[in-house]
Amino acid sequence: MKKLALFLGSLLVVGTAVQAKEVVVAPVEVSKEIIVVAEPVVEEVAVTPAFRPTGYVGVQYRAYGNTEGHGDEIAKDTNGTAASDDNQDQWNRGANKYSRLETTFGVQATENFKLEGRIRDYNNLERNDKDKNDNAKSGTETRLRAYYQHNEWFTSRVQYRDEENDSQNLEYQARFTTYKNEGGLLSSLIFAPKVYHAFPEDGGSNYTNTIGMDIEYAGNLPLGFTWDGTIYLNQNFYGKDFHTNSDLTDNKDKDFIAEWEIYVRRTFALYSTDNYAIDFNFEGGYDPYVFGQYDKYTKDDKGVVSKSAKATYELYTLLTLDAEYKVTENFAVNAGVGAEYRNWSNIDQGSASHWRWQPLAFAGMKATF
Repeated sequence: MKKLALFLGSLLVVGTAVQAKEVVVAPVEVSKEIIVVAEPVVEEVAVTPAFRPTGYVGVQYRAYGNTEGHGDEIAKDTNGTAASDDNQDQWNRGANKYSRLETTFGVQATENFKLEGRIRDYNNLERNDKDKNDNAKSGTETRLRAYYQHNEWFTSRVQYRDEENDSQNLEYQARFTTYKNEGGLLSSLIFAPKVYHAFPEDGGSNYTNTIGMDIEYAGNLPLGFTWDGTIYLNQNFYGKDFHTNSDLTDNKDKDFIAEWEIYVRRTFALYSTDNYAIDFNFEGGYDPYVFGQYDKYTKDDKGVVSKSAKATYELYTLLTLDAEYKVTENFAVNAGVGAEYRNWSNIDQGSASHWRWQPLAFAGMKATF
């Protein structure tokens, strides 16, 4: 019995020890409460600055001297009249020594509406009436333009002009900007269908109605040069017939005329500071090249018949040295000298000639607001 009691006691001790090894203490879970604090969200609202009208006013006085060789003596024949010698500069005698006072202004009145104006007043600077003639530059030319931008690619333009001879004209253009690429060889291209009406000073029958299109272009060339110009396509209808033969028997009352203007420009900066700038400017090109449908013939009061060729051009180069002083942020003055080289007298495509220099000087100012 004692042996049995000892055996059972030993089993009890071993079982208790094994059970003690298998007891696993469960981990104590601690509750953690996470509190998220929401930061206030501030919305940035883009504020469009209120529109403010802007504009400019500019005035420039420009004086032109005699064309090269203009003052040469004209030989006389036995009758006391000028000898018919092509080597003598009898040409273009009225376009010398005149001045031009030009006033320009522009106002961006609203975000879509803009008004621009240009007034040119020409005056003959010849010293006496003997040197003056009817071909001299004289009179006042006024041009007003109003633009309304319907959207990014379509703008309406209305133009009024009062010419030097007091004839007037009105024009409407629907201007479509079809291409833009700033910095490209072709940077902009505008197609502008138009209607045009010109009427003489006396309001008589010698009027002109035109339908057509202007094509305006501009771009960039190598070495800092730029180019721009306009092609004018005009179908004209006249209130008064014109003649297409020297017998003055073939009359027409309409014709088609195309004009081409192309200019190349470059400014060379010679010296500049915050307020001063001295530049050498170059420009040149066709101003314009005209392709008409007919040669036109007219008879003057003395019965002399003259011909206007259907294809003509004027080709020129203008070189100027320009100095500018910026008085304030919105006001600047400038002055300069230069010379223009052009086929002054004969512009007939088949015999353009008489290429001469003409000096000029100018001074002006411009204010912006």
